[in-house]
Amino acid sequence: MLSRDGEIAALEGALDTAGAGMGASLLLEGGIGAGKSHLMRAALAAARGRGFGTVAARARPHEWHRPHGVLHQVRGQLLGILGETGPGPAPAPAGGQAAEVHRLITASAATAPVLIALDDLQWTDAPSLHWLGYLMARLEGVRVVLLATLGLDRPDLTGAPGRGAAESPAQVAAGFHRRVVLQGLGPDSVAHLLSTALGAPVDSGLAEACREATGGNPLLLQALLRELRRAPAGPGGLTAEHVAALGPAEIAETLLARLGDCSPHVRAVLDAVSVAAPGADGDLVARLSGAERTAAADALYRLVRCGVLTEGPEGTGFRHPVVAAAFRARIPPGERARLHAEAAQALYAAGAPRERVTAHLLPGAPVGEPWARRLLVDAADAALAAGAPAQARGFLERGLAECGPDEAPDLLRRLGHIALADGPEHAVAHLRRTVGLIRGHGEQRAMVLLDLAQAAALTGDLTEALRTVREEAGELEHQGAGRELRTGFRAVLDLLELLDGQGARPAAPVLLSEVARSPWVRRAQAALPAMSAHWSGRNRAEALHHARLALGEPAATVNDHAVLRLGLVLVLARSGAGEEALTTARAVLAAATAEGSRTVVALARTALAEIAFRAGRLPDCLDAARAVLEEGPRSAEREWLGSALARGLLGSALHETGDDEGARRVLLAPGLDTAVPGPALPDLLFHRGRLQIALGRVGPGLADLEECGRLLVRWGRPNPALCPWRSEAALAHARLGDEEAARRLVAEELTLARSFGAPHAVGAALRAAALLAPAEERFALLGEAARLLREAGAALDEARTLRDMGRELLRARRTRQAREHLRAASALAEQCGALALVRELRHDMAEAGARPRRAAETGPGSLTPAERRTALLAAEGLSNREIADRLYVTRRTVEMHLSRVYRKLSISDRRALRLATGDQEATEHGAATPGECA
Repeated sequence: MLSRDGEIAALEGALDTAGAGMGASLLLEGGIGAGKSHLMRAALAAARGRGFGTVAARARPHEWHRPHGVLHQVRGQLLGILGETGPGPAPAPAGGQAAEVHRLITASAATAPVLIALDDLQWTDAPSLHWLGYLMARLEGVRVVLLATLGLDRPDLTGAPGRGAAESPAQVAAGFHRRVVLQGLGPDSVAHLLSTALGAPVDSGLAEACREATGGNPLLLQALLRELRRAPAGPGGLTAEHVAALGPAEIAETLLARLGDCSPHVRAVLDAVSVAAPGADGDLVARLSGAERTAAADALYRLVRCGVLTEGPEGTGFRHPVVAAAFRARIPPGERARLHAEAAQALYAAGAPRERVTAHLLPGAPVGEPWARRLLVDAADAALAAGAPAQARGFLERGLAECGPDEAPDLLRRLGHIALADGPEHAVAHLRRTVGLIRGHGEQRAMVLLDLAQAAALTGDLTEALRTVREEAGELEHQGAGRELRTGFRAVLDLLELLDGQGARPAAPVLLSEVARSPWVRRAQAALPAMSAHWSGRNRAEALHHARLALGEPAATVNDHAVLRLGLVLVLARSGAGEEALTTARAVLAAATAEGSRTVVALARTALAEIAFRAGRLPDCLDAARAVLEEGPRSAEREWLGSALARGLLGSALHETGDDEGARRVLLAPGLDTAVPGPALPDLLFHRGRLQIALGRVGPGLADLEECGRLLVRWGRPNPALCPWRSEAALAHARLGDEEAARRLVAEELTLARSFGAPHAVGAALRAAALLAPAEERFALLGEAARLLREAGAALDEARTLRDMGRELLRARRTRQAREHLRAASALAEQCGALALVRELRHDMAEAGARPRRAAETGPGSLTPAERRTALLAAEGLSNREIADRLYVTRRTVEMHLSRVYRKLSISDRRALRLATGDQEATEHGAATPGECA
């Protein structure tokens, strides 16, 4: 008897009282399925075990109007106890029958105590109720226990023929010595039943979901457990979501059988409430059930009294979720859709809030009314503003069923924006379908085609993007479309051709105020000279000016020109406006996060990763790039633009932080050349080339850098602010002994960098030039490079340059000045998290005779960034394999990092690791096994 300690104690107490020669009465109260009858059977068994005589009677709903029904059951069993046969002389109808039964009870109790158990007092007939009142008034001094159960499923018997006020179940119940109201089973009891039924331990979340669905009601819980045993997922695969989706048919059928006498409309009313809830009211239930308004209200009242329904501030609904699910499940899908549509129409006519109406429009059949489409579109806009794109998609897809041929394209374009939020591949397929539904070549079609071109470009399919825009631009010209639309399409086409390396066609100057009223047109027109000046390295001021103009144009959603806007952010970063770029990228990230656009979130993080890498903020770069690869859109076959760019940045950042193995996994994976979209290939080649050279593979690294340069030059992007491939290649040529090629490349880069004027690019080129210059010129060139890099906020490149200056001073035997430069370089490198450079600097400082600041050998401060990241992930409960996948390293590396972490923190397992890393969340993980950590 789980969760019934109090009830068992009350039963035992009543039996003890009767055994001691005193009468007792106990009433068990509860709703349908609360376990009243089960407790009564337990009481009968306990009484027999004590030597009691037992009498068990049950009232039935369809017999409550038959007089003496319960009384006859009791009388017959008492005669059996006494060994008497036959009915005996017939007593008078009123009090004689009660007196005779009382005589039989007294006679039976003379030899042994007696338990009289009456189930379902609420359905007891009037004469039997009269007898119960008679008995309870005479229990004192009689060794009798009167045990009864009282359910909530009773009709209103007021005014029923032959029943006086003193003969109602409520009046009789008031006379019991003790009344106990049964509550639902507790969490531990539910978990025990669940484990027993499934034959295996269960998760606490699953047990709690079962308790919430049933309220701990034993009848409902047993039905749910039977349904769970039949679930195809099996015990090990069951979750709280499985429980929420279940609506066992037997629950609905059992309740309907028990509630049949409650109201003739009970079946239709409960079906209606299952559709209308939460928030069902009499008018809506009456309309959906087909009952009269008064009859529906009466049925609702009685069902609330029975405990099946409950009333709240929003209206009437089911008390237990599993009952609601059971009644919903019993309605055929077509009928359910019809009822939801009817509910939506009724609520709209009554002026209900939009949320209530759309809650029924979504699962309902089409209503064919303009207001339905309008409400669904408004709901989708609200969902997007709340950052719920999946919910918005549901509203718009349902809205398509309410659209005419001319209205569908607008909704489909909106759906395309939402599809882009999940990933560009989804958007391409969706937008192609949209284009096919639009007749003519007006602005609506043009906007959809621009969305399609953006999605295609994000996948790396520039050919598709160009074909789409080029064909529509020609058609717009041919049909004489509006000047603004043609101008905007021309600008977008020029941008795509520029991206594809074809170069922008010269166009006559256009005054934006004369032509462009639409922000997207002004943005495209301003972006064209910004990107052209940036890629060509022609004019930094022009690039910055037009990038700011373009970024200043408002966007209706974060998806509008997202690729272009994030590209313009990088124009700012590469042109020396790093803080401005950082602020803008963060704003885009915040807006994209609020709208729930995974794609634009990933693009913004890619931009933030590059901004952080250029500034030397390696931990920020790692976090942003990892988030793109782990949380952004994924393609089944190849990388998309954002993930490809993030991969290159992640690989270089891993190398700079000393994690060369992780960098290899990211950048040297086989097949990357063909998996990366064309526009991102130069970036990947640049980062891979740098890594290979650092690992001693100078030839292959130089080949990557030269291929990167070949592509950029062919595409008309010589600006070293984009990618300083020449200086890196020059240093590689020098290592291979080709001084002439090295000097040619570095001179070319320095000229181009000075022409554009971005301090970071000039500083990086000067550093390379200094390293290849005659000894007497190096220090001055390095000093100028360090000044420019400091001005650009490029801390990591400044640290490298200060190190070079320190080494030059060492060669000149200026040891004290050398130590100063090396210490400054070391401080900057540590600030950046550049452990590879920090290790090199420690060697240099030792060579300079300096005593390097001793690193902590124990405690959290002694952990390297790689060890700290590994420790934090292990503390979160990730396995070694999961950590390896997350950090792009091997499992062996994870084991090695954890072994060092344990030694430095003086701990031995993951339980202590969580405390040592400052994570206060409770953990379920025990000690690591030898296979899980070193």
